Amino acid sequence: MAIASRKSNIDQRVDERRPYSGQIFIVAKDGFKEGRLKDYSRSGLFIITKTRLSIGEIITVAIPYANDKLIKCRGKIIRKDKDGFGIELIRKRSKANLRIIK
Repeated sequence: MAIASRKSNIDQRVDERRPYSGQIFIVAKDGFKEGRLKDYSRSGLFIITKTRLSIGEIITVAIPYANDKLIKCRGKIIRKDKDGFGIELIRKRSKANLRIIK
């Protein structure tokens, strides 16, 4: 009997994802972009956009009107698909609890 060495399709996320449908702005190395936030968790975001960025690229995301103020966060693109890309948040110790309230 052979043991498969492939990763399973089990969702390996630690933090719960929450849906969020709102416009966001992205600052990448080649300028400003727009997209929509599909969902978020304490550790990351999934952004729907036509913008093509590279895995490993560091971006800044601005989420306007969340909790009546602008939220900015930095993240590293860790995956992408035909709809957009997922980023892992880069946190400062003082901002360890990102909360988005619609």
